[in-house]
Amino acid sequence: MSDNIDTMARIEREIEKRMEAASEKDGWVVSVAMMPPENTTLFIEKFGEGPIGASEELVALKGARAFAKAEFGTEAEVIRDEDTIPNTRAPYHIRLRIKVDASKRVQELAA
Repeated sequence: MSDNIDTMARIEREIEKRMEAASEKDGWVVSVAMMPPENTTLFIEKFGEGPIGASEELVALKGARAFAKAEFGTEAEVIRDEDTIPNTRAPYHIRLRIKVDASKRVQELAA
C-alpha cells in the first residue's frame, strides 16, 4: 500500500480536507503528513499578533483530538510547540502535532 505514492497522496488530501472542515476555525490552520500511515501526523497551528490564549488553544486541541478519534478510532499523542518569531507581523506561533496510527483508515480508504 505505501508503495503506491499516488494513492497515499490522494488519501492524505482526503483526510486533510475533512480535518480542515472540522478544525480550521478562528485562524487555526491544519495540515496532514502521512508517510508511512502508522506515523501520520496531524498539524494544527496558529500565528497571532498577540499571545494566543490558553482557552483558545484548548478549544482547538479538543476539536483536533475529537477529529483524530473519529477519523482513526485511536488515541493520539499530542506534541506542543510554541515560538515567538521576532520582527514579524504575527510573531506568536503555536503548533500542535497530533500523532496517530492511520493504518486501518488508509486500508479502508484504499479499498
